[in-house]
Amino acid sequence: MTKKDTPVRIAVTPLPSALVAGILAGLLVAPAHAEDEGWWYGGSLTVTSDYVYRGVTQTDESPAIQGSLDVGHSSGFYAGVWASNVDFDEPDGIDIEVNIYAGWTFEFENDTELDLQLVRYLYPDANPGFGFNYNEFIAAYSFLENYTATVAWSDDFWKSGESAFYYHLGAEYELGVAELNLVLGAGLNDVSSVTGSDYWDFQVGINRSFGMINADLSYFDTSGFDDDVQDVFGPSNWADARVVLTFSIEF
Repeated sequence: MTKKDTPVRIAVTPLPSALVAGILAGLLVAPAHAEDEGWWYGGSLTVTSDYVYRGVTQTDESPAIQGSLDVGHSSGFYAGVWASNVDFDEPDGIDIEVNIYAGWTFEFENDTELDLQLVRYLYPDANPGFGFNYNEFIAAYSFLENYTATVAWSDDFWKSGESAFYYHLGAEYELGVAELNLVLGAGLNDVSSVTGSDYWDFQVGINRSFGMINADLSYFDTSGFDDDVQDVFGPSNWADARVVLTFSIEF
């Protein structure tokens, strides 16, 4: 699979009508985090100038529309589905990514939290020979109010037959100015068993909530995106530095 990058464009990549209809229909019937005897359900809708995943564009540097539907329980269990348009600039036929996930959140007395999640990444419209569906287990530990450490592992990354790890440390701070928050993140993509090399991704951004709407402006970049990594993830400009503007709403 390959991917790509450049500044924000005006033209929007057309979304498959089935994806748009499915996301909007689902969100319209899902009241905002409705609760019933400990159960809750809700959803989200996101518009972003570029779908960047671990430092690499997934939409050939074009905008994306994304949505999710979720259900959970006060015990900590949750499950959901998330979808986005994608464009890998390949004859793979892939236009949609769908993630199905389930997990459990554990809250501890020292104000820390552990989130264990299993994700299935699906590319349902792939042409024959371009199937990249795979599973990933993610453990995220939140501590000291502002920090989250994440480890992710796949036993068959992009159906390569090889395992891969991802290590990420993120932080979010209130700036005390105009209700802005500062977001920082750094991640190591340990994909050497697949590509022969590893690479890093970085994020620096600010966000602010306007009622139900959250706006985020982030700078992304990578390091170590060498020829070996490009053979699998795509050309170097797909991982170049970029600024991404994102608006999201939760229901």
